[in-house]
Amino acid sequence: IVEEAEGLNESLPKISIIGQPNVGKSSLLNALIGEERTIVSEIAGTTRDTIHTHYKLFQKEFILIDTAGLRRKNKVNEDLEFFSVIRAIKAVDESDVCMLVLDAEKGITQQDLNIFSLASKKGKGIVVLVNKWDLMDKKTNTARDYEADLKKRLAPFVDLPVLFISAKDKTRIFKAVELAMEVYENRNRKIP
Repeated sequence: IVEEAEGLNESLPKISIIGQPNVGKSSLLNALIGEERTIVSEIAGTTRDTIHTHYKLFQKEFILIDTAGLRRKNKVNEDLEFFSVIRAIKAVDESDVCMLVLDAEKGITQQDLNIFSLASKKGKGIVVLVNKWDLMDKKTNTARDYEADLKKRLAPFVDLPVLFISAKDKTRIFKAVELAMEVYENRNRKIP
């Protein structure tokens, strides 16, 4: 059951989809819920609002938050863009776990590192999703080498779950949800 999440159970885990514009955040949301909930376009900045969706499928229930893409400050030149960045930051604040979506072809950029830093400074659980993996030219150890390079750039945070997905082909997207829920459970585990 997918519905607007306004006024829903506050105790549900909140998972936000964060990242730069055009990395496939809205495509991922649409693929997960199985309907065209958000507009997907090549034009960066199509998603301007933060969209809360109640997700209750496959024995999992949580609030999924799709955010407007976060850009560098010098690229924020219009008020609408400015407010969508503010909403994206608010979505990070509201969430328990952030799924940081990267574009496989671009790799991890400085802006991705800034977004990662924002989420980690706010103490959020993080899952790194490398989207558009279907477009990559793969050899035997491509994923392993890519992940090693990624973790080198994210150091000292090397124990993060990294998953290679394709929102368009729905490859490993439900595994992404499982990882996010594991991170959520680990964050809430009390060690006596």
